Amino acid sequence: MLKNFKYLLLFLFLINSVSCATAKVEEFYDSLAPLIEERNISGAVDFASGFYDKGDKYNKLLYSLELGYLYHLNKNYKDSNDIFEKAKSLYALKDYTSTIFNNDSLLPKYYFGSDFEQAYINVFCALNYIKLRKKNEAVVEARQTNNLFNKIKISQKNAVYSDDPFIRYFMGMIYENAGSLNDAMVSYKIALRAYSDYNIAGLKVPQNLPDNLYTLYKYYSLNEEAEELKNKYPKTKEINFFDNGNFIVINYNGIAPKIIKQIIKIPFDTAWKKYYNINNDYRHKVVNEFGLSYISAAFAKYERYENKIKSFVVELSSENEPKKFYKTESFVAADIAAIMEKTLELNYRSVFHSRINRYVLAVKEIEEIRKLYEQKRGDIIKQDMLKETKAKLLENLYNETVAKISDIKASLQNLNSVDTKSWRSLPEKILMSAINLKPARYNGVIKFIDGHGRIVETKKFKVKIKKQRFRFYNL
Repeated sequence: MLKNFKYLLLFLFLINSVSCATAKVEEFYDSLAPLIEERNISGAVDFASGFYDKGDKYNKLLYSLELGYLYHLNKNYKDSNDIFEKAKSLYALKDYTSTIFNNDSLLPKYYFGSDFEQAYINVFCALNYIKLRKKNEAVVEARQTNNLFNKIKISQKNAVYSDDPFIRYFMGMIYENAGSLNDAMVSYKIALRAYSDYNIAGLKVPQNLPDNLYTLYKYYSLNEEAEELKNKYPKTKEINFFDNGNFIVINYNGIAPKIIKQIIKIPFDTAWKKYYNINNDYRHKVVNEFGLSYISAAFAKYERYENKIKSFVVELSSENEPKKFYKTESFVAADIAAIMEKTLELNYRSVFHSRINRYVLAVKEIEEIRKLYEQKRGDIIKQDMLKETKAKLLENLYNETVAKISDIKASLQNLNSVDTKSWRSLPEKILMSAINLKPARYNGVIKFIDGHGRIVETKKFKVKIKKQRFRFYNL
C-alpha cells in the first residue's frame, strides 16, 4: 500500500516537472513565432540565443535546433554549425522518464527529436559550409547522412522515415561540387532508388537528377547504365558540367506545421472491448466508481499554416550576353510538412489501453484504501475509550480516506496530455530550381507565384557562375 502511494507521489512530481518544461517551451514559441512570421530573423536570433542560455535543460535539443536554423537563415553560418554540432551530441541522450505507470500522460522529460530532423541538420550544416567556402567539410555532412540512414535501416526495421530522396540528391550535388564524382554518382543512384522506395512525401523525380547521373555515367564510360537510365527517363540529357557551372536556388517556403492536441471520445464499453478486454471484473467497477459512459484520449495532430506561395520562376541574363535570357522553374524538392505528418505515430490501441488501465489501477488503489479504512475503523470501534474520543478518531479516519480517494480521482483529470514539442521554424516545403550555365556574371529575378499563377513577390539578385561548381542561392 505504502509503495503504491510512493509511486503515486512520484507520478505527480514528474507530471509537474514535465508541465513546467512544457510551459517553458510555450513561452519560447509565444515570443518566437511572431518574429518569424514577420520575417524579423535578426530579432528572432537575438531572442532565441538569449533563451538558449537560460532555457530549461529538458528541451535543450529543441532550442539548439531552432537557434541553429535561425543562425543559418540570418547568414551566421559558423554560429549555425557550432550550435548544430551541439544538437548532434544531444541526440545521443536516452534518459526517458519511468514507464512504471503505463501512462501516456507521463511525457518524456527530454526532447529527443526525430530522425528526419537529424537528417536535415546535415543539410543545413552542408549549406553553411558551402557558404563558408569549406566544400570538403560539407562532404563530411553528406557522409554523416549516409551513416544515419544506414543506422536507421539496421536498428529500425519498420521505420516510416529511413531514407530521403531529396537529401540523397542534394548530397550528390555536395559531392560533385567537391570533385568527389564517384561518390556523387552513387548518391544520385541512391536518390533515384529512394524516390521509388522511400518517398513518403510523394515527391516527383526532378529532371535534373537523372541528367546529373547520366552525365556522370557518360564521364565514366558506363554506357550501358546510361542507356538504361535514358530508357527509364526519356527526357534525360547530358549536361555540360565540366565547362559550365550549376546555379541552384533553394527556397525555404512557408512554416512547418505545429502539433496541437485533438481529443477523441468513444463509448467506454466500445473502448474496453476494442483496446483493453482484460480484467473484465473491473469493467463495471470502473464505470460505477467514475460514472464513465464515454472515455476520451488525447492525440497529437499537425496543424498547417496558410502559405500562399506555391512556386517560383528564375529568369537570368548574362552580363556578357544581355539580350540572351535563361529561365527555370521550381519544383518541390522536400515536403517537410508531409514527412512530419507521415512520421507522427497515432497508436490508438496503446493510448486507449493505457487510459483504461489508469482507471483500473485507480479502482484497485481505491479498493485497498477502503479495505484499510474498514480494518482501522473496526479496530477503533473495538477499543475501550471515551465516546467523544472514539467519534473524533472515526471522523479523522473518514476524512483522511475521503481525501486519499479524492487525490487519486484528481490525478485522473490530467490524463489527456500530449507532447506538442516540435521543430517549428522549419519550412513547410523546400522549393528548388537548378540550371546549367556558362561561367559569367548574371543578373536575375525570382518571381514567386501563388496557387492561381499570379506573381505575388519578386526578388532581384546578381550571381557569378564558375565552371565545375555549384552555386547555391538560399532564400
